[in-house]
Amino acid sequence: MDSKQNCVAAQIEKHKQMLSNGVREISLTDMLTSEVCQQILSECREFRDRIYTPLKTIFTFIKQVLNPDKSCKRAVTGVVVERLVLNGETISANTGPYCKARKRIPEEAVQDLVKVTGKMTSEKTLTPWRAYGRELKVFDGSTAKMSDTAANQSEYPQVKNQKKGIGFPIIRFVVVMSLTVGTILNYAMSAYSGKGTGESSLLRSIFNCIKKDDIVLGDRYFPNFFTI
Repeated sequence: MDSKQNCVAAQIEKHKQMLSNGVREISLTDMLTSEVCQQILSECREFRDRIYTPLKTIFTFIKQVLNPDKSCKRAVTGVVVERLVLNGETISANTGPYCKARKRIPEEAVQDLVKVTGKMTSEKTLTPWRAYGRELKVFDGSTAKMSDTAANQSEYPQVKNQKKGIGFPIIRFVVVMSLTVGTILNYAMSAYSGKGTGESSLLRSIFNCIKKDDIVLGDRYFPNFFTI
């Protein structure tokens, strides 16, 4: 890795830490407590847990992803320390309630939050950051392996040429991202194979986040007849 790549990597880590720590200029709290995000979270089914509310669960999950130690134990420890420092309250360090609360967050709510926060940051973009005064967006797709559960195997089956019980569920996804500020504006997911699971099909399902006068960037796989 050359010096320029090292510099970029260091900047990314710095901003991840700022986001995780709630620095004023780039605060998770400011974004997730906005009126529109609160509306999305209020539509989640009722949580009985008074500690891991929908907002707290989402907040903790994001910090878990940003932290170098991505374990649930580390995430819950952060909540335990926070409650002790702010409220003088001692709570259990058991990861079970947090994991159950995370499972109760609907996938649709997560996607809505991604779209809202992506749009919020994109709209605040300073004009000098824009390419010729226009928003620069990039789209691309990839795949990822998932936990080997019956539910995942049913919705995102393993590759067909693998013997049953050996492979992991695999998901295909496409994202549209603001290259100007680096936030994801929308995404689509599907099984790895089957009708309507190609990257072009997934992109067309989220085309509405690409607006008139936007500059878009994608690899040569995408500019086919159906996409254009």
